[in-house]
This record gives sequence, C-alpha cells and structure tokens, in this order.
Amino acid sequence: MNKTDFLKALSDPTRLKIVRLLNQKQALCVCDIISELDQPQPTISRHLNQLKQIGILESERKGTWIWYSISQELPSWGKAVIGALELN
Repeated sequence: MNKTDFLKALSDPTRLKIVRLLNQKQALCVCDIISELDQPQPTISRHLNQLKQIGILESERKGTWIWYSISQELPSWGKAVIGALELN
C-alpha cells in the first residue's frame, strides 16, 4: 500500500467520515453508511470503491447488501493512523 495514496484518501472529508465510522462500528452495510452520513447512494458508493481500491476497506456480500469494514490486510502503520483518528 502506498502511504501517499492512503493519506490522500483520508484527506477527503466524506472518506474520512466513512473510515471513522467503520473503525467505530467494525462493519456496516451500504444502507447504514448512507443513513449515518445523510448523503446520496452514488456519492457513498464512489467513496467506498475508492477506499476499497486503495486497500483501506474490504467488502463482503451478505444477501442483497454489501458490508464494508476496515481491511484486515492493512499495514500496521495504516491501522495506527486509523486508530488515532478522533471521532467528532
């Protein structure tokens, strides 16, 4: 994982909120993330895909929903950064 891409991803306010939320809740379906952030589904899906492509998030399909969580493959420095994020 590229540290620059990781930090760039977290520099976006919506992606930062998603990562904070998933760090707190462990795993959420797209519908819950949309509800929590009060943003349209296409916007949230775009941000989730970007975070997944970088390797920050992983996903699992359960029925008709996709559940997202912080990647278990995240390097220790990445986990440390996410763990240090303060919740608003």
